[in-house]
Amino acid sequence: MNKAILTPANVLLAVLLFVAFAQMTAVYLLMQTPWTGINAVAGTLPDTVVVESIDADSPAAGKLSVGEVLTGVQTAQGLLKLAPLLYDFPPLSPATFAQLDAFYQRQATLHRAFTDPVGVTFVTVTGENVTLTPLLYTPLSALPLTFWLLSLINLISPLVGVLVWTYRPNQQASALLLMHGLFYYLFVMGGVCVVASEFYLPPEILQQVLLLQVAGIGIAAPLMVLILCYAPSPLVRGNWLLWLTLGGSALTIVNYHYHWFESPGHMYYSQHPLIYIGASIAIILQWRRTRQQPVERAALLVLATSFMLPSTLIVAIHVIPILFGKLPLVGNTIILMLFLLIAVGLAVGILRYRLFDIEFWWLKSLLWLLGGCLVAAIDLSVTALFQLSDSYALGISVIIAGFLYFPLRQWLLGKVIPAEKQNLQDFLPAFSSSLSDAVSQDTFEQRWLESLQQRFHPLHLEPLPETITHTQLSDNGLHLQIPSLDNTRSYRLSGKQRAARLFHKTDVKNTESLLTVARMASNASEMRQQAIMEERRRIMHDLHDSLGSKLLTLTHQLPDPNHKESAKQALMTLRDTIRLSLKTTPLRLEDHLADWRAEIAERADAAGVTLHWQQTGDASIHALTPKLVLEITQLLRETVSNALKHAAPAQLSLRFQMDASTLQILVGNDGRVSDPATWKAGTGLGSIQTRIARLGGDVRFELRDKPKLHNRVVLRIPLI
Repeated sequence: MNKAILTPANVLLAVLLFVAFAQMTAVYLLMQTPWTGINAVAGTLPDTVVVESIDADSPAAGKLSVGEVLTGVQTAQGLLKLAPLLYDFPPLSPATFAQLDAFYQRQATLHRAFTDPVGVTFVTVTGENVTLTPLLYTPLSALPLTFWLLSLINLISPLVGVLVWTYRPNQQASALLLMHGLFYYLFVMGGVCVVASEFYLPPEILQQVLLLQVAGIGIAAPLMVLILCYAPSPLVRGNWLLWLTLGGSALTIVNYHYHWFESPGHMYYSQHPLIYIGASIAIILQWRRTRQQPVERAALLVLATSFMLPSTLIVAIHVIPILFGKLPLVGNTIILMLFLLIAVGLAVGILRYRLFDIEFWWLKSLLWLLGGCLVAAIDLSVTALFQLSDSYALGISVIIAGFLYFPLRQWLLGKVIPAEKQNLQDFLPAFSSSLSDAVSQDTFEQRWLESLQQRFHPLHLEPLPETITHTQLSDNGLHLQIPSLDNTRSYRLSGKQRAARLFHKTDVKNTESLLTVARMASNASEMRQQAIMEERRRIMHDLHDSLGSKLLTLTHQLPDPNHKESAKQALMTLRDTIRLSLKTTPLRLEDHLADWRAEIAERADAAGVTLHWQQTGDASIHALTPKLVLEITQLLRETVSNALKHAAPAQLSLRFQMDASTLQILVGNDGRVSDPATWKAGTGLGSIQTRIARLGGDVRFELRDKPKLHNRVVLRIPLI
């Protein structure tokens, strides 16, 4: 079919025309029935009805009174009972064609009595005969309010089908739901004709009404099973299952009308348990297919719950009693409402509306059903075992159910609800502890990411360049987008609990609370660091102005070159201490290697010593703290100073070896060499050993004979 024709407006117009035609057909059929103006309900006495109301301008006005109890009508064959009233009787309940023909025959007998030219004679419970002449046709204004309300309320089903198809026109499940809505409305129109009847329907009209019901529900019910076969993911390919189902349904409808062959058990209702079983099988297959697919699994929960809960009630209180030859436990109106709930629930599942709420919604539905079934089961057991009255049995059942239900509810909550949806207070101690040792913005950000991982166990955590102000859900709860602490970027968490669950609005609320706590801690730490840095700047400024100026003066005034060099080294150390102490971010190792080389080369050149410099490993991967840079700088100065001062070498070699976790520095010289075991521990050696121990490293003093005899100092410094 041309897609230009299947626009949402055209489809909506076609559905409204279909609904209007079905509505007018139902109105026409009801207006062809005789009318007395009596509104009757089932009486408390067996086989009686009670006059509940009488229209003022009706044939019964002034002849019968409200509250009068009727036993039946007089016919040529004698008294014909009015109970059960047609609107309170399931017209599809006859199990065999013979019972259906007898049902039609009863309606025909009532029709002859109500269309008798001399009038219809009602017999009251007191034996009084009241004769009145019904109108041959029911006025439009006399159609009961129930007819219009049910017609209007059940209009929701086809309109919901149009809505879902409009939003998902290319999805097979949405097209099936639209078809379901149309055929369901046919079923409804047949049902409301029965509900709106006074005492009976003429047999020829009743046949048309029942055909509408059989055709409507005969196709609408299997379509619900087909929806479960195609949503949330298709279990079969192509349309063969659709055509097979429609063919089987058409055969059932034609067989019901022409009485070809009887199904075992019940000629019509035998198929409904099969439909229920088919839907259950489809749900089980979908459950297996949607493993590790949280969005599809949540959509399946909506679809399955929407179908299984109302369908279970329909089968339990309507279908099973009829299959056992009993009257159903509820009237036709409640059954229509349950079918409507199924349609609305399927629409929500196909549209995937607020899937992140499904865990709680599904659990509440399960608890509600469990509570009701528990009370009912205990009530029946107490009544059967102890032969108590209904009021006593119900009271005892509620008390027993309370003692059983609430512990069972708490156990179920603990099993079903994941830990991160429980009290946030349980998570706060570990969260606060993770933030307690963070001192920089980068560390706080890293702790924030670790906490998110611990809280939600996402399948993926991806940094995003865009900024957001609040935590957001996306893709039906598959993703949770969270701001960074400094609000310069955001993070997207995908697949909660390793893709086993969807994120929920409670996760948004809890994450916002954790974000507030983390930002408060980060801001407090930042303010504290700023205060420390400000005080450090003041102290360093004072040191530079006082001690620094004096050292600078000494470098110019001291006559001894060694003393002058010591003052110069002290001044450089002071300046490095001031400069590095004011740094708050990690420093690159490769930058400081260049600085160290330039300084040592200058000192070697001033001493007339040849410098050999080597580097192995990737220095760009290492970032050092300012404190570590300062300590390494001091180690190098003292080691080089010892070599230049005490060994008087011709050549000085430095080799830097770097791997993923360690920096090794080898400082060699070819000057006055000696066995390190004979060295006396002085200020220089002691300072080197103290500094290297403070860094968690070690130092070795070696005498090497290759390529020629020389001393070597090996410094090993951990970088992690």
